[in-house]
This record gives sequence, structure tokens and C-alpha cells, in this order.
Amino acid sequence: MTLPVQGVSELVLEVADMDRTVRFWSETLGFPIIDQWGYADGQFTGSTSGDEVWATWIYVGGNTRLGLWLPREFSDEDEKRKAQPVNQWPNSALYDEGGDHVHFALFIDESDFDAAYEFLRQVDVPVTKREYDAEAPYRSLYFKDPDEHIVELYTRPMEKNYQLNTTG
Repeated sequence: MTLPVQGVSELVLEVADMDRTVRFWSETLGFPIIDQWGYADGQFTGSTSGDEVWATWIYVGGNTRLGLWLPREFSDEDEKRKAQPVNQWPNSALYDEGGDHVHFALFIDESDFDAAYEFLRQVDVPVTKREYDAEAPYRSLYFKDPDEHIVELYTRPMEKNYQLNTTG
């Protein structure tokens, strides 16, 4: 058996400057902001009423949203709890932050590849193209966001390209 996963629901990136990063993702690249949260007492508040924005959610297509989060500020006690296995965390706390980011890819249809490349060039985002020869050829565009995260636009449809045995 495997987990019945159908794709990526959300991906979160840590950002240094919320305003700059939100402008890049929403104004430069054109993705809509769907939610923003404040932060208090070591946890996100779920709203920004009077709070500084600490988390912004951007809709990037399909069933996927991208989270842009400022670095969390955990107390020494919270850091100790965060290091424990997740089943030992208190019910009221979620320490959902960790690890270094390498890169991530967003799927685009092959028919949109050239237009995506031209769009990135028109909005002055440095971008590079890669083409891969495989049984099913695919292409990628790579660029960086303001926080130096490597973003890939990828034409390889995983469902069609991987013949996985999901019954066992």
C-alpha cells in the first residue's frame, strides 16, 4: 500500500522581506493572494487584524498554494518542544518550520512553455531554459525569487511519465 496522495497541496518558503516577496509573486508573476495571517505568542493568528503580516498564501494553480512566511520566533521552551517527535507536541502548538530549501518545481503544460519564458523575460526576471532528452522529452525554466529560492517551471507530467505500481 502507498499513501493516497494526489499531489502537492501547499509548499511554504521562508522569506526575509514579506512586502518585496509578495510583490514579486503577486504583482510581477501575477499569482493571486488568497490569505494573509498575523503572528502572536509563537503561533500564526489566522488573521491580520491589526497584526503585521507574517504569512501570505499565494494560489499557484491546480490544488496548490504557496506559503510565504517570515522566520518564526520560538522561545527556548518552544525550541525544545519543536525538537521532540511531532506526536509529543502540545495540541495547541504547531512547530511547522524546518529544513533548508533546495528548489521546487511548478508544473506547466508544454503548450505554455514558450509563453512562460517570454513572460519572465518581459518582466525582467532572469531565467534559463533547459531541455531534457528522455523517453518522453520535457523542458524546464529556472529562476530565483527575491529570497534566492530556485523555482522551476516543469513540463514533465509525473502521472504520465512514471509507470508506478500503486497497488502494492
